[in-house]
Amino acid sequence: MPGFNISIGKYNFDFEAEQNHLKYDKLHENHFTAIQFTLKKFEDDKLFLNQNGLFLILEGIILNKKNLQGSFETWERAVVKLYKEKGDTFFKEFRGSFSGALFDKRKEKWIVFTDHIGTKNIYYSNIDKELYISSEIVQLYNLFQDNKISYSLDRQGAYMLLSYGYMLDDYTLCDKIRKLKPGCYIVFKQGQFSVKKYHTLPKEYDESITGGGAIEKVDHLFKQAVKLQFEKDVEYNHKHLVALSGGLDSRMASWVAHEMGYTDQLNFTFSQSDYLDETIAKEIAAALKHEWIFKALDNGLFLKELNRINKISGGNVIYYGLAHGYSVLRYINFDNLGILHSGQLGDVILGSYINKLKSTYTYTGQGAYSKKLINKLKKYGPIDKTSISMEQYLMQQRGFNGILTGNLPSQLYTETMSPFYDVDFISYCLKIPLKLRINHKLYKKWILKRYPKAANYIWQKTQAKITDNRWGIPYKGYKIPFKRLPAKILKKLGILKSGTHSSFHMNPLGYWYKNNPTIKAFQDTYFQDNIERLKGMKEIKSDCRYLYKNGSPKEKNQVLTLLAALKLFF
Repeated sequence: MPGFNISIGKYNFDFEAEQNHLKYDKLHENHFTAIQFTLKKFEDDKLFLNQNGLFLILEGIILNKKNLQGSFETWERAVVKLYKEKGDTFFKEFRGSFSGALFDKRKEKWIVFTDHIGTKNIYYSNIDKELYISSEIVQLYNLFQDNKISYSLDRQGAYMLLSYGYMLDDYTLCDKIRKLKPGCYIVFKQGQFSVKKYHTLPKEYDESITGGGAIEKVDHLFKQAVKLQFEKDVEYNHKHLVALSGGLDSRMASWVAHEMGYTDQLNFTFSQSDYLDETIAKEIAAALKHEWIFKALDNGLFLKELNRINKISGGNVIYYGLAHGYSVLRYINFDNLGILHSGQLGDVILGSYINKLKSTYTYTGQGAYSKKLINKLKKYGPIDKTSISMEQYLMQQRGFNGILTGNLPSQLYTETMSPFYDVDFISYCLKIPLKLRINHKLYKKWILKRYPKAANYIWQKTQAKITDNRWGIPYKGYKIPFKRLPAKILKKLGILKSGTHSSFHMNPLGYWYKNNPTIKAFQDTYFQDNIERLKGMKEIKSDCRYLYKNGSPKEKNQVLTLLAALKLFF
């Protein structure tokens, strides 16, 4: 049988956790080598099983494990039974954040999978009927180098990073490596390789859903999702760790969990000092009587962690978005803490990426950090330009491929979940007609009807309470309260600084770049020291010079991310 190398788990690449926090298992047989190097946290959910003609490696947390296990004596037996009953897609029954691989020795068949929305990365390379699989792209680069397998920078991947700031579809920066898409699995049998899909997002709206009925169903499914993930902490006797910012999503995750009795929460926040993320989160945590910690991002010092962050991400996503979270997580003692609960994806699942109702939609450039080089990419997006098709596409690309990469630093220390990740919650919400969800209509109605006290605090996006947002001027999918119009006009005229050039921002990159000489010096030096790594790629080199010289602080970060990946892996 063709060779097979697999590594599932958190590969120890400059990882600071002490060895007693880690679990290591390795199995070597004639036709494959498998390694699991993972955190001991939530250890009973994870498997490294080799018996009765099956090899199984399972990583992550299975929130419905107790229900699936039922009367079986062990979790191992329950999963084996599930495979025998359900076949290749047995893992479709799992709920949570997971990935894994199963080898059926009798059938000489491998099944490699990630969860429904791809919270756990799986990278693969199929070369001459030999398959390399890893949850850590760094490990694949190491395997290539050890086995003298040649590879090079993928041109499309490079321009995705320089435009969107993350990879689209299954791309990476490497021409020999692809990423397993969310809701997909690999079948590898006797040298034959295929990628199959086991989960899809809704393909049409359910027009029978009404606003009142939707609120009740949303609330039921959301509380069900909250219970599943917070009960996992209880199962392992861990304190609840819950991110909290000035937005609605993390607020509702923490608030609803609190009302359901999960009050032993440690909230944490990171942002520029005195920005709304700090002031709002502090006020909410105090009102709920939660413990709360805050990490100031002042001066942008975390931007110097360019190499370290790229070792975590493989350079496949703009680095500053991961570096700001890593800058606080690295200082937290996770010994007695459970899942890192967040509100990720909430505003685009219960709300939408779309903020205007119209018959057709444009896909190219949606969500891109930079559009200066967007013409260097193939056109992306489905032929069907309806709103449901648009939502599917943006959720897959911006949501699953883009936003979820922000979990990579936290996965070094613990597991991550959001109630909005729940596949049953997602499936229902995306069936709700867009006219009910657009511009946070349903979201705000849900809060006001079921959790009115949560509406007593400012919403960072509008800098007003959602009760104040009923009257105002429409702007980018929400209304600007009349009292904010003078400041908005002054910003548009350039009289007041705004966005990242103002200190009043969560990540004021432009402000830091201008006011902290050490950041500018670090980034400019890094650029000069590494731009020649593109000497054999004249077009990309020229475009990087242009983007770094003429681009915004975010665009400079995109260029630096690419150069760091070249330095580390190529």
